[in-house]
Amino acid sequence: MQKKIRKLSRKIGYFLTYFIGTMLLKTWRIKSVNMQSFDKCRQEGKCPVAVLWHDSLLPLSFNHYKDNIATIASDSKDGDLITYILKKWGYAVARGSSTRGGLKAAMNIIKTCRAEKRTAAVTVDGPKGPRHEVKSGAVLIAKHLDNVIYVLTLKTDSFIRFNSWDKFIFPKPFAKVEVWYSEAFYVSEEKDEQSILEDTKRLQRYMIMRTEEVYKEFL
Repeated sequence: MQKKIRKLSRKIGYFLTYFIGTMLLKTWRIKSVNMQSFDKCRQEGKCPVAVLWHDSLLPLSFNHYKDNIATIASDSKDGDLITYILKKWGYAVARGSSTRGGLKAAMNIIKTCRAEKRTAAVTVDGPKGPRHEVKSGAVLIAKHLDNVIYVLTLKTDSFIRFNSWDKFIFPKPFAKVEVWYSEAFYVSEEKDEQSILEDTKRLQRYMIMRTEEVYKEFL
């Protein structure tokens, strides 16, 4: 009986977090900047990979509310809540992390994107950092899809910054939020370890450059 009560309480808590949180986020005034290339790629039936820093996860994810996106969430208890919310927002979610089930989650997201023509979205320095250090997962996924990546970068001047490993950014209610889309960033078709490493290093440099250009305070 106690187990059922705990399960029901968890479900109620998840729903209230989703509902109240979504209503709050809908007060943001979100604007997408330079989205033409990203849209054209998707309209052509390709499956690009959208990459972002973990600190910008919330506003950049919410900008694709009810969109055709697949992503990865941690298989931790915190990941359970995140998965619940993302699915409510219309995301397809594969579970895994860099330490547990990461490769399996990557293969699942590749399979989903191919079958459903979804865009993959990856926080390149998640789930635990180091901050702004690109891991190879997004590059690996891109090499198994259409070899194209778009960098999503956040700009907002009204926000709260948490004292967490990623310096998590939360735009204040009614804040003006801009999501900047890069031009297409292509990775090579080769899938050997050296090619993955080289493309990951190139993506690292490109993402830092994009953050400097859009809003360098978030570096």
